Amino acid sequence: MNRGCNMVAASQQLQRIGNRMPRVQGRPVMNLNTSETATVLVVDDIEANRMLLERHLMRLGCHVLTAEHGRQALDILATHPVDMILLDLMMPVMDGFATLAALKDDPELRQLPVVVVSALDDVESIARCVSLGAVDFLGKPVERRLLQARVEASLERKRLNDRVQAAHAAAEAAHRSKDAFVSMVSHELNNQLTGILGYSDMLHNKMLGPLNDEQAEFIGSIRRLSRMMKSVLADITDLSKIEAGILRLELAPTSLATCLQAALGTIRNLLEEQGHRLTLPDLQDLPVVLADEVRLTQVLTNLLSNAAKYTPPQGQITVHVQRNGSGLIEIAVQDSGQGISLEEQSRLFEPFFRTTSAKISTQPGTGLGLNITRQLVELQGGKIWFTSAPGEGTTFRFVLPEAG
Repeated sequence: MNRGCNMVAASQQLQRIGNRMPRVQGRPVMNLNTSETATVLVVDDIEANRMLLERHLMRLGCHVLTAEHGRQALDILATHPVDMILLDLMMPVMDGFATLAALKDDPELRQLPVVVVSALDDVESIARCVSLGAVDFLGKPVERRLLQARVEASLERKRLNDRVQAAHAAAEAAHRSKDAFVSMVSHELNNQLTGILGYSDMLHNKMLGPLNDEQAEFIGSIRRLSRMMKSVLADITDLSKIEAGILRLELAPTSLATCLQAALGTIRNLLEEQGHRLTLPDLQDLPVVLADEVRLTQVLTNLLSNAAKYTPPQGQITVHVQRNGSGLIEIAVQDSGQGISLEEQSRLFEPFFRTTSAKISTQPGTGLGLNITRQLVELQGGKIWFTSAPGEGTTFRFVLPEAG
């Protein structure tokens, strides 16, 4: 294949991988929307080539650094920030391919735009350069207008990438600030609520004297609302920790019976108030699962609490447990409630989502419970899903690994 055919094939190769560069019509190259001068590193072992590229780039308003081979280029990059690199391939000490590989392996340099400038213009070499991270290719001898187009496009790409990275860093900083704020506020409010609950419990238990009926009713409301607020704060704190990836779980062989009994103890008053019938498996026959005991209890409490809240009085709640034959234990919480509409089922695990049903919308809560429940199950190596139909109730099922 002759040189002209090689160049055509190379151009087609670049177009196929999505690196087709715009052409210019005599306008200045600098289009960075910044007052800073772009710095370009020219890497070529031939002095005449370096001088030619340096002259072209300086006419375009660029600041230019030069290196004779890849190793020298890496040394320069260790101490001098640059905006892009023009890189020859065939060089002593460290050639262009090795230089591209080194740049790709460096987290701080891999985003730096590299345009290969070489007489080695076969398609295989160009494809190899692209696979190693080069954004474009220029054949030798370099045509000035084509160089201008390549430099401008590469610098513009870098500018946009820098803006994206800056926005990402700002978003992460804001997220960390939000997490710190949530943690601080939750801690302070929890402390205050603990005090309120302590004093209200003293009044409820008549430690400071007898109460009349109206006083007893008000104290009961204070205790109930304070516990509700502590539950809301716990949900917000859990969600913040999960999103930040700092919620710690201790997975260990865990008695499912122990967790189920603890969950039932938490919601027993709610079950009695609603007059629900509760059907449980034989606790002595329940298996041991690989889970975090505290978080598994939280999952069961959330599911049983939802079933109790959203089932009309005198309803039926049933807990099923079975082995599914693949080393997993399936736990199901079934209720005889009004069910969930098909339109809302796809959003049920979304944070802050609450169904619009009149019965459900009157229940207090943040809409975080099921979202947190799903994430807790998944963090323990499990999966959760549900089946529901209007007027037929809802069944939540989740699986966890059986402890071996």
